[in-house]
Amino acid sequence: MTSSITLWTPEQTQLISTTIAPGCSNDELRLFAYACQRTGLDPFSKQIYAIKRGGKMTIQAGIDGLRAIAERTGQLDGSITEWCGEDGQWTDVWLGSKPPAAAKTTIWRKGASHPFTGVARFADYNAGQGLWSKMGAAMIAKCSEALALRKAFPADMSGVYSTDEMQQAEVEPVTVTAAAALPAGDAKLFQAGKAAIAKADTLAKLQEVVARMDKRKPDLSDEQNDELLRLAVEREAVLSDTPSEDPFADD
Repeated sequence: MTSSITLWTPEQTQLISTTIAPGCSNDELRLFAYACQRTGLDPFSKQIYAIKRGGKMTIQAGIDGLRAIAERTGQLDGSITEWCGEDGQWTDVWLGSKPPAAAKTTIWRKGASHPFTGVARFADYNAGQGLWSKMGAAMIAKCSEALALRKAFPADMSGVYSTDEMQQAEVEPVTVTAAAALPAGDAKLFQAGKAAIAKADTLAKLQEVVARMDKRKPDLSDEQNDELLRLAVEREAVLSDTPSEDPFADD
């Protein structure tokens, strides 16, 4: 039986594990496959990646991948990006010889009563190497656009970060500091999701549960969504290994 969560052939899985998601375990590859299915992004077109950092896998997408997700919703209604220097004056084109202090992207979504804005400071994202040292204005603009797109389309992009946003983390040591408590999420909904996943006895029923989970994603915390995703992948593995009933067997 072929699972709709497992998208790749063994040959494709091997290629992904050595090039697009190096160092990922089989379970992490299954989780990555599920993320590809949920977002509709193609790892072979370099729209989405699985990056291991500090022993933990992070799902990252190129800015073109995030734009594709937004466009696919049919609700994207335009965007504009601006830059500013230390004086705080915004302009729609950056002509300075030095990188801008910040970039701001505004996204309009059809039917929304207000636009969605993402502001990214150059000092917060500058990786100090590669394109960041050559095309600072373009790089920080992509970070602000990614922030705005996630605000405008949270159900479609929650937990998926652009590679440009994460490059600084790849070249700088991580300092662990006390952080403010994150929203707890809907505990009742979380428990109901866990129960529904455990109860699903066919891949089709599991897919129905997963679809309902995606619709309620904004009501849950990132930790709750990650846990439900992990449980769905584990349940899918169990169901994939369960032989189908023979429709021609005697009663």
